Amino acid sequence: MVISVLMITMVCGGTKANCSPDIGIGVQLESDTTEVVFEASDSVTDVDQAVPRREFLSLKTNLLFYGVYMPGYDRWCPIPNVAIEYYPKKGHFTFGASFDFPWWQDYDNHKYFQIRNYQVEARYYLKKNGNDGRDRGYRAPAFSGFYAQAYANIGLFGICFDANRGWVGEGFGGGVGAGYVMPVTKNGHWRLEFGLQVGFFGCKYDPYQYENPIDPSYHDDLYYYKWTQSPSLFKKRQYRYNWLGPTRIGVTLTYDLLYRRISKKGMSFRNSEK
Repeated sequence: MVISVLMITMVCGGTKANCSPDIGIGVQLESDTTEVVFEASDSVTDVDQAVPRREFLSLKTNLLFYGVYMPGYDRWCPIPNVAIEYYPKKGHFTFGASFDFPWWQDYDNHKYFQIRNYQVEARYYLKKNGNDGRDRGYRAPAFSGFYAQAYANIGLFGICFDANRGWVGEGFGGGVGAGYVMPVTKNGHWRLEFGLQVGFFGCKYDPYQYENPIDPSYHDDLYYYKWTQSPSLFKKRQYRYNWLGPTRIGVTLTYDLLYRRISKKGMSFRNSEK
């Protein structure tokens, strides 16, 4: 990049030796007049800057679930959980899935807290997103800020507080939610999101207990459904429970695992390229 042009005109004493300036660039002799042109060029070129890549896939976990205390079970029961979120190449929508899998058990005290919950969701981020390879320099993740969502889930559970209070069943639900996502590191890999879901959950279940409910004197160290009528009349999942209200709250840590390549097709673990 040219910064400036300096033109110097001198009258010499008839010989080239009398011209002393040591410019060394663009010297032209015309009889007794030497016209020296000095053109200073900027030696600093555009420094290659990293081009941020657009997110492709992230891994997430809800931090609040690791601090769950279960009344009746009378102890802390962290809920291991993992989720993924897929980011399309364009648009405001993303798609995700999550899996919650606590499997706590205490055989001696007849305590169980066992859940398998599977959820799928779609999100709409209100913020106009970028990071498509045309912009240079650091930018926030393409999908951040406020979002709205819709979700559906199915689950199965086996919960027991003591020898006489146990429940086993399956259920399904769905609803809507909202939240906010913010980056927590400058390189953009890590984010933190705050979310709340409300909706419906309905399940069918059966109560059960330890030992035979018909003949308590009979001991076989097994669990039985709480049924004292004729076995021929028994049908599984005769009880129902429905819930309408808050279904999930989260403070979720997110790590952007894969990014879209810009110069060629494919994905990469790096969030930028030159």
